[in-house]
Amino acid sequence: MRTSHFPLCAFYIIVTFNLGSINLMKSLLLFFFILVLNPCFSQNVDSLKKVAYGSSSAPKRLKAAVALSDHFSSTNAGETFKAAKMGLTLAAKLKNQQAGGLLLLDIGKAWVLNKGYDSAAYYSNQAAAVFEKTKDGRHLVSAWHLAALICTQRKDASGAIAYYGKIIALGQNKGSGQMAMNALDQSGLLYESTGDYKNALKCYRASQDIRDSLNIAQKTKDSISVSYSLDLIGDVFANMKQKDNSEQGLLNTIETKRSLNDTLAMAINYMNLGILYEKQRQYPKALDALQQCLQYSDKIKYTDLQSGALNELADLFEQTGNFRQATIYFKKHRELANTLNNDNSSKNVAALQTKYENTQNENRVLQQQLELTRRNYWVGGITIVLVLILLLTYSYYKRTELKQQNIATTAIIETEEKERKRIAQDLHDSVSQLMMAAKINLNVIGNDIAFSNDVQKDRFQKAINLVDEGFKEVRTISHNMMPQALLESGLALVIKQFIENIENDSIKVNYFTRGFEDHFDDTTETILYRILQECVNNVLKHAKASRLDISLIRDETNISLTIEDNGSGFDMSDKQKFSGMGLKNLQNRVNFIKGKIEIDSHPGQGTLVSVYIPLKK
Repeated sequence: MRTSHFPLCAFYIIVTFNLGSINLMKSLLLFFFILVLNPCFSQNVDSLKKVAYGSSSAPKRLKAAVALSDHFSSTNAGETFKAAKMGLTLAAKLKNQQAGGLLLLDIGKAWVLNKGYDSAAYYSNQAAAVFEKTKDGRHLVSAWHLAALICTQRKDASGAIAYYGKIIALGQNKGSGQMAMNALDQSGLLYESTGDYKNALKCYRASQDIRDSLNIAQKTKDSISVSYSLDLIGDVFANMKQKDNSEQGLLNTIETKRSLNDTLAMAINYMNLGILYEKQRQYPKALDALQQCLQYSDKIKYTDLQSGALNELADLFEQTGNFRQATIYFKKHRELANTLNNDNSSKNVAALQTKYENTQNENRVLQQQLELTRRNYWVGGITIVLVLILLLTYSYYKRTELKQQNIATTAIIETEEKERKRIAQDLHDSVSQLMMAAKINLNVIGNDIAFSNDVQKDRFQKAINLVDEGFKEVRTISHNMMPQALLESGLALVIKQFIENIENDSIKVNYFTRGFEDHFDDTTETILYRILQECVNNVLKHAKASRLDISLIRDETNISLTIEDNGSGFDMSDKQKFSGMGLKNLQNRVNFIKGKIEIDSHPGQGTLVSVYIPLKK
């Protein structure tokens, strides 16, 4: 099933927001951070065209048409119109309203590419009507987002705000705080672009309240720095022994701390003084005190206190009716909080990998404990039974052990695959979103900044390229852990894509396959793919090979998979090196599908790995 938000993200790069204000361009950068990125298009476009425009069954052709339309809607309006027109005919014939709605939405996006905003508005509203009828909230939000974007392009801020109002209401009805929060942010940006800072601030504060309730903007710090900060603050307040929170008492404390060059204590007391002045409605004095707090907290890089001072300044300007300044300071407060939260994203991949490895270790420990318990039980029983009973018991034990091993192996393999799928999904939904959003923002900023020289421009482009490379790397890792095509198109295509990802100037990969034109058993295909991954990774890491031959053949009786390289090879009598290749893991996987594996290698003569899987008659 295709997903709906990726094309939106793609043409947001192309479309330029223009409501008559350069500041709006910078503010709208926030919009890209709240879009939900979807998996990259992994189907082979030529293959999809053959299905869509060929003689396959109508449901298959419709599915391919929807995929093609989705893919081209962000880059090629002509191809989108062609695929969507054919798809709508099939959808009407099959009475598939959901597919029809998706195709209408893609047509709307394509019209945005061609700057045909009237047509784009018509098709986005048609798609929204379909999704309302089918009660598809996720794609309905996509249609409303598109309609809001079109209104923005047509300089109709009130119309865009109305569509975001629908999204807010839908989010509240469905209990989706994230959905409502995103729409509130966009409404705030639009109000701000029209100079209505009062309503802009109201939207931003409502969004921040939801963000706080979802714990999205929680402050993140290293455990050591948190402990240090808390201890330091405790020492400051303990040393103050301050019972007088009056204006003069705070001023005296500030002067004392200034003589001691205690910057942290000065920042804290300026914060307290600013709050005191604010309560007394001495707003100029409050402004000066809070700005002093902001200056000193910035000097010591105490971001928590900076965030608090910015929030107090926003409240101060709101109380004085200066909603424009209130909006500016509140946005600075929110951006600082979001920056602290986003710093944690770089640790997510490592945390997920650690969690995965811990799960594997726990499974191994449990399996070892099970084996140890059973072995001790049978050793005690052997000493008290007759020889005949001992033989029968031993035979029974071996059969039971084999059965338990199969069960344990099944559980481990299933657990590994579930964990791989979960990690791949998390990588895509979390890190991939942030990387793509960063790239989008850099591209938009690059359009707004006038570079003083070519060196600056080259450095900026290099930063964009690094972000893009990081996004592609995360996508490759996610795809290798659980390729979507393995479930949709079969093993042969997935191996082809895997080879395309690893092939480079240092190694030539030859791939031959026969008998896998149609989809095969999911479990067998998944295990064969994992075996291939393990073997190819061994070649890339250790073999120093310049050629790699892969053959995958299925006939009426069995399946054979061979991986042969011309690398350095190894001594199979060297048990330590041999066992380090993950042979046990490969053997367990092959045993699980009742097959066998053979490895032949000699130093300087490369390595041949052969896997044979018998087919049930």
